[in-house]
Amino acid sequence: MGRTHALSGAVLGLAVCTVVPPPPILVPVVVVVCALAAFAPDLDHPSSTATRALGPITWLLCRVIRWLSKRLTGISHRGLSHSPPFAALVGLLAWWGTGFLVPGDTAVWTGVAAGAGCWIGAIGDELTSAGNRFAFWPLAWIRWPDFLRFRTGGPGEHIVVGLLTLTGVALVTGSWAW
Repeated sequence: MGRTHALSGAVLGLAVCTVVPPPPILVPVVVVVCALAAFAPDLDHPSSTATRALGPITWLLCRVIRWLSKRLTGISHRGLSHSPPFAALVGLLAWWGTGFLVPGDTAVWTGVAAGAGCWIGAIGDELTSAGNRFAFWPLAWIRWPDFLRFRTGGPGEHIVVGLLTLTGVALVTGSWAW
């Protein structure tokens, strides 16, 4: 689901920039950070793109997140890191970390994009046949209907990629506003 996570994050970043426009120079930052952060929930899976991204650093982070998730939610994958509190933590860490380098609007927008991107990654996993019961925690009753779920790599995911692509093009060209 790597491309789907990245695409959903990028499209969400474009949507955020459309609804609440940042300074124009920050639009690419928001889109890229949102796309990359969509991989963050999968830091709880040893073979994920996120876990392999920075070698021993993300491998160790994966082990810590899996351990915490197992202790707090009872499951190690699609638990703690697939929840809104985790997305908020990612956003806060991105805001705080960026603030050391570039204070002001850039740090704020980076934090917003990272949190939003992380959450859209968790929501994307909720749409798969395996699901994600923590995507809307603590509102656990919010679930994607089973008949609309898709298998990762299957035709349903290809349809989602197509719809995301069309949405992204509409957002970039402004044709969504007619």
